[in-house]
Amino acid sequence: MAGFVELAVRRMREDRGFSRNRHFLALSSPEGRRAVRIARHLRSIESDLEAGWPARVEARDGRVRVSVDYRGGNREAWLSPAEYRMLLSNPIVRAALGEE
Repeated sequence: MAGFVELAVRRMREDRGFSRNRHFLALSSPEGRRAVRIARHLRSIESDLEAGWPARVEARDGRVRVSVDYRGGNREAWLSPAEYRMLLSNPIVRAALGEE
């Protein structure tokens, strides 16, 4: 993941005062749009794991697969190692994935 993209994702996830409106120009570039997409994707996975759904993690082909099992189906999310590390920055997610 490029340096700007990773920095922007981290800011969006960690800084509650971060305003996407204030940083509109930076986030309207292709790299900025990618950062917004990744941040939303990670937030969505976090909310599923925080809800208590069981999950499995598997590393394959240089990527990490996170599978979340729902009552009526499942969700598979393929993450890069950098995205997975950012996902693990949340202690609830670490506990849900058994990555203490």
